Amino acid sequence: MATEERYLQQFNNVQEQEFQLLGILLQYPQKIDEIADSLEVKHFQDPQAQLIYEILLNQFQRDNQISRTKLFLRLKQDGVIKKPEETIERLTSGFSTVDELKPTIDLIKQNYQRRLLVKAARKIQELAAKDLDIDDFQARAQELIFEATNETTDLEKHIFTMEEALMKSFEAYIDRKHNQADVGLPTGFISLDNLIGGFKKGHLNVIAASTSMGKTAFAINIAKNVLKRNVPVAIISLEMDAQEIIDRMIIQESGVNGWKYNQGQTSDEEDKRISKALDNLHELPLMISDERGLNVAQIRARLRKFKAQMGDLGLVIIDYLQMIQLPEEHAQNTARAVGQIVLQLRNMASELEVPIILISQISRSFTNRQDKRPVLSDLRDSGNIEEIADGVIFLYRHAHTSAAAREQAEKEGTENDTEVIVAKQRTGQTGAIKLYFEDEFIRFIDPENLSVEASMPGQG
Repeated sequence: MATEERYLQQFNNVQEQEFQLLGILLQYPQKIDEIADSLEVKHFQDPQAQLIYEILLNQFQRDNQISRTKLFLRLKQDGVIKKPEETIERLTSGFSTVDELKPTIDLIKQNYQRRLLVKAARKIQELAAKDLDIDDFQARAQELIFEATNETTDLEKHIFTMEEALMKSFEAYIDRKHNQADVGLPTGFISLDNLIGGFKKGHLNVIAASTSMGKTAFAINIAKNVLKRNVPVAIISLEMDAQEIIDRMIIQESGVNGWKYNQGQTSDEEDKRISKALDNLHELPLMISDERGLNVAQIRARLRKFKAQMGDLGLVIIDYLQMIQLPEEHAQNTARAVGQIVLQLRNMASELEVPIILISQISRSFTNRQDKRPVLSDLRDSGNIEEIADGVIFLYRHAHTSAAAREQAEKEGTENDTEVIVAKQRTGQTGAIKLYFEDEFIRFIDPENLSVEASMPGQG
């Protein structure tokens, strides 16, 4: 009984706050602009308050003003509220100052978020009764809590006057001039960084290619370059296990033949290089998840956990798109389901304030073209990546497009040439650069990097 009484008291308090706000609104109808931009019908708990506020919003949208008389006539006409005269009297009999408007809005929103959390707790309780794997249960529970706590409480932070926007832009410009701004996370490949300016926080960047072009090797290469600057990196691998990823980093770092390393046939001198590579890598801030079949909610949960453990995240790599578990509700429409995944990953990049590299396969449609370089339309079977992603980078190795192409490339000595094609870049240039792929070390080399290294003292 005590619990029921507390609930009733709480409801009455919320109802009083909601009717107080409606009363202020009727006393100061010019404030409808301010309220309509920050408060929605869903924020109200009392059904009568919801109905009245919705009527007032509709009046405002239709007439650009609100009217107490029209509100009364509408309530009387609909007959949903039994005694509209008493309701109007209740709203207008008291007097509240306009200074109470914002605190009342804040209270209503807090009550709304509290209800969302209670609802999430009930759903979590229901999940606990189901036969779920503990990791899946944890991911779903975190997703429910995130949804309940991610309600925007200050819409004005996304609205700017010209003066405010100019000041924000100018401050960012001054920071860039004095090297105090985050202008993008360098990939470690000078030619590519000169073209794209690095990966921006909150951006989803897709690295796409057909099979055997070196997508994963390229991403791991970038990860190692970023880690060497002590920037925290998270890798969500849905195909390779953690040991394979680390083996590739060791091979890249040591410059030891990959086949010999994997077969255990390295020389004493190569063993020393491997030992040095282990010393170079072992303290770098890297977290790897190598569980297959994850969905977006589980990926988000892992990344939040990684960010909490490492204190921050500088780069996320997801390998690869086509291995992410599709949402059940869209399982019959693969393109639509993949599109939803890509959109969620882009939102995740913004939410975590980190650049995300998403590796993706492309369709085989290019095989019918004379010029087999990939283009954005090759991604159309993969959920409109070209529309959603902030950046799209293709890898193209002509020697791998056919037996004839390989034979010709071997004659010309270009079998390791790789074109890195920046096909889309929201905040940078598009274009192409050339890297070399060293097969035996499973790594890419930038001629520009080699040129800079050769010009350093003691080099050459």
